[in-house]
Amino acid sequence: MANLKPKEPLIAVMLSVILSGLGQIYVGRIKRGIVLFCIPLIVVIPGFLYMVNPATKISNSLAGYAIILAIVGFAYSIYVIVDAYICAKNFNVKNNLTRNISIGKRILLILGILFFLFVISPSQLIGSYVKSNVIEAYKIPSGTMMPTLMIGDRIFVNKTIYKQSEPKRGDVAVFIAPDKFDKNYIKRVVGLPGETIEIKDGKALINGVVITEPAVFRKNHYYNAGEYAKAGQPVKIPEDSYFVLGDNSGASKDSRYLGFIPRKSFIGKATKIFYPFNRSSPIN
Repeated sequence: MANLKPKEPLIAVMLSVILSGLGQIYVGRIKRGIVLFCIPLIVVIPGFLYMVNPATKISNSLAGYAIILAIVGFAYSIYVIVDAYICAKNFNVKNNLTRNISIGKRILLILGILFFLFVISPSQLIGSYVKSNVIEAYKIPSGTMMPTLMIGDRIFVNKTIYKQSEPKRGDVAVFIAPDKFDKNYIKRVVGLPGETIEIKDGKALINGVVITEPAVFRKNHYYNAGEYAKAGQPVKIPEDSYFVLGDNSGASKDSRYLGFIPRKSFIGKATKIFYPFNRSSPIN
């Protein structure tokens, strides 16, 4: 008993704000802290699987699940914080320990809690990392990829795939526009490094052969336009660059005008439409 030191409830609160269950661990409730940490991980697994698996089709029930999850998640965070505070107070009462903290330190702890809540919230940091490096949601602003992607469609873009492999023919990819460094474009990869591409009679030809796979190339009609897709003028794609086209060729500003897209400009591959719900499907 003599070796026990009082636990400051405000420290328990701040630790819980940083990471669920950490405040409970601080006051010696290790098993409780681990359980409180693991519960959110178990609950969000279905949503995470949906994001990373393009074959998963969303349903209205899953959309409702997401809304409920947001509400429950907020309530759960409050519960964990309050529970950490109570655990710390109970620890002191049970062991007849008296808190010994100055008003100045108490104010600093409160400011620290507010700082972690609103400035460097771990959830914000995790969300920012996921958005920048793993997966991000985009809203389609134009009809250049119709009918594959309609205006207003919301899609997931996988940002890990091109860190592990090269863009493939047929991929619907997001890349940095060569003419506007602050704007992203979304188009379909057609020509690969070192190939010769030509648009003839509405079809895209690679090294003189009409592309037929994937099937979308058989459906799309491409127009001769711009500096890089003039009629009767095949162009050679430089190494480490790609030629991209919009599925709605008549309304698309793509490699016909922009030129070749450097490999380093690719951000990620569009994998899934998740909204509107009646259009939810993998992107092919």
